Amino acid sequence: MDSDDMRNYIQNFSLDKCKLGNQGYNRVLLQLFGFAGHGKSSFINSCKYVIDDGPYKNYATTASAGNSQGGKTMKRSSYELTKTITLVDNRGCAKMNKDETGEIYAQLGNVLPLDTEVTWDTGFENTLTNILNSEREDRSADFIVPVFIYNSETRMSDEEFSELKKILVKANEITGLFPTVILTHETSELLPEIKEKFRRMGTQNIFTLENYSEKNMRKTQNKHETILKCLCEIVKDVEFRMEDIRDPKEEKTARKKILHRFIIKREIERIREAGAIELERERERERARETGNCTLS
Repeated sequence: MDSDDMRNYIQNFSLDKCKLGNQGYNRVLLQLFGFAGHGKSSFINSCKYVIDDGPYKNYATTASAGNSQGGKTMKRSSYELTKTITLVDNRGCAKMNKDETGEIYAQLGNVLPLDTEVTWDTGFENTLTNILNSEREDRSADFIVPVFIYNSETRMSDEEFSELKKILVKANEITGLFPTVILTHETSELLPEIKEKFRRMGTQNIFTLENYSEKNMRKTQNKHETILKCLCEIVKDVEFRMEDIRDPKEEKTARKKILHRFIIKREIERIREAGAIELERERERERARETGNCTLS
């Protein structure tokens, strides 16, 4: 398909036209997640620019160039791409620790409401409350597609990639889809190495691209086609998966159970770690007392 065909395909995609109909879904949520400042907001602006085929607009506020810790998104902001597809700019994290990954999973699981502030809750009770409160709003009609954005100019160790793999696997468990990976800054010298690491962790859909920006909004065929191909593949995958019998309400319940198990496991680990730290401190105090007694004698 050429650019016009791909754009028309994306714009005209409807869940109602799937083989078994919409099965209770009314929209597709492309859940963008990843580190702060890695290009999620820029990707949204680029997608809108390409699909709307009009003047460039800065819909989503972006971080300053090269500032990997400078993500501007502090809430789950939604942007309608078509009547069926909505882009979600989830809050990025500075590092993938237990607290922040818990919030990422809550965002991916569609537990947290759209267009509201996201805080990194570290308490067991707060996270559990968010899950329980999600019962008040029926978000089961959203078909969730996880999309991981990564700045290929950022080096990551094998150990860090190993931890990241666990997160992508958990995202697959929560949503039923292994995340599509988008590597920004395709001219980076690190790109081949990073792309290979994502392949080794089992990623099948990997796209490399340069986002448009206010400073670089000149349209190029390569940029347009790459973004369109990425969106087309995502839509085709949704269409393919909608050929199976699905129950959005059951899927929502399953996501909540996964999140519930995760926060309980995380809390148990915290208690054990706190206990181990306190035990070591007591041992140090005991050794200090013994050393003091020996000195006195």
